[in-house]
Amino acid sequence: MQLAQTKQCANCPWKVDRDLKQIPDYNRENHEALKGTIVDPNLDLYEQLASPNVAMACHYSTDEKLLECVGWIYNQLRNNNLALRLVLMRCATRPQATNQISQLEIDGKQRATFAETLEEI
Repeated sequence: MQLAQTKQCANCPWKVDRDLKQIPDYNRENHEALKGTIVDPNLDLYEQLASPNVAMACHYSTDEKLLECVGWIYNQLRNNNLALRLVLMRCATRPQATNQISQLEIDGKQRATFAETLEEI
């Protein structure tokens, strides 16, 4: 897995100071449906690997280009998404790949839970 982007966008729902109304084409129902991308940190690695491998896409993704949500990646790494860690670490061991985890650029204070991403400021 090679990340398409490593810098968090200005309107990321994981940012504490973002405004949901500023997210292009924001749809609350679609946002709520992303709950399935959050891994339960209480599951062990085997249970996590048995779960569907779903990543949250950035709201700037298009049909032509999928962008990973950097805020989601940061949150999931902090909350022990072991499967995601393995994927990113495996990529870093390839000669042509760089250590993508160390390249993540987070912009400001982050929300701790998915439920908080749905809250208005």
